[in-house]
Amino acid sequence: MAFDAKDAEFLLTRPEFRRFLFAAIQSAGILGQTVSASSAPGRDLHHLEGRRALGFDLLQMVHAGQSEAVRQADPDGITTLSLGLTEALNCKDSRRDARSPRDSARYDELPDAG
Repeated sequence: MAFDAKDAEFLLTRPEFRRFLFAAIQSAGILGQTVSASSAPGRDLHHLEGRRALGFDLLQMVHAGQSEAVRQADPDGITTLSLGLTEALNCKDSRRDARSPRDSARYDELPDAG
């Protein structure tokens, strides 16, 4: 059964899925490898390349949910990858609150100016 473009379109609207997509892409090694090519045995490199290929397949499946114009302009799915990156970087849990609470107790030990 082929993955429906309507399902991909629905999933792309969900911030939770975009964060999942980023995590999947990152664990697939598309954005960077943690093992150097010179130190790993050949079978490990085959395994890593298989993970990367699966990551690219996942990205292309989800990219099918983009509009026709986006798919025509970006056949490699960079736009969809960017959605996942943006969501992960702008996640509410990872953002700090710019307003820090005032702690007036830290001034209690200072002598009065008068």
